[in-house]
Amino acid sequence: MPYKFIENVTRADLCFEATGKNLTALFQSAADAVLAAMADVRSIKKKITKKVIIEAETVEDLLYNFLEEIIFLKDAENLVFADAQVTVSPDQKKATATLFGDTVSPTTQKLHQDVKAVTRHYYKVEKNGEWKTQIVLDI
Repeated sequence: MPYKFIENVTRADLCFEATGKNLTALFQSAADAVLAAMADVRSIKKKITKKVIIEAETVEDLLYNFLEEIIFLKDAENLVFADAQVTVSPDQKKATATLFGDTVSPTTQKLHQDVKAVTRHYYKVEKNGEWKTQIVLDI
């Protein structure tokens, strides 16, 4: 599994670690973790497609802003996603993703935590052979 949830890092939040052989794989793993934190992705129909393009000067800001966009779409447009297809540009300054999901429906979907934000608490993105990040989500 390219991501895992980590216990006992924070008391009221949710922490995960994601890895990838390249930045695209890392962003994909991190997106998968955020989607899994929000809901059982198997319970979400892929009725709505959203394309997002995020730009930033650093890899750290790019990943942060990308994950924040997923959370923003949940809050602003009442959307929850089952899948994300992510690509990071070769210059590492742009992430493009297609998100597949549906409007939030507590009666038909198995919803988990209401993720409010990505925090900078314990936040890191590093490359040591493979790319790795640790992220704490405010829930």
